[in-house]
Amino acid sequence: MKTHTTGPWRTTGLNVRAGDALICYATNHWADYKTPESERQANARLIASAPDLLSALQRLTHPMADDDDLDYAREVIRKAKGQQ
Repeated sequence: MKTHTTGPWRTTGLNVRAGDALICYATNHWADYKTPESERQANARLIASAPDLLSALQRLTHPMADDDDLDYAREVIRKAKGQQ
């Protein structure tokens, strides 16, 4: 079974990187030269936050989840939405 590239991931413009490795250029099937820059940057933030979103979900579904886990999930959601 293949696993994802370990984080932390970060955005550099429209690129998503893990360390020095380029993970992807933030685009998708529907994004092209007509796609607004703000939408492409939002896509990059969401892609870069994927490992943290997975971690937050795993923490929330743990039987011993607590308020710290919920706070962490809220923080990750703000990051994914660009509301740091």
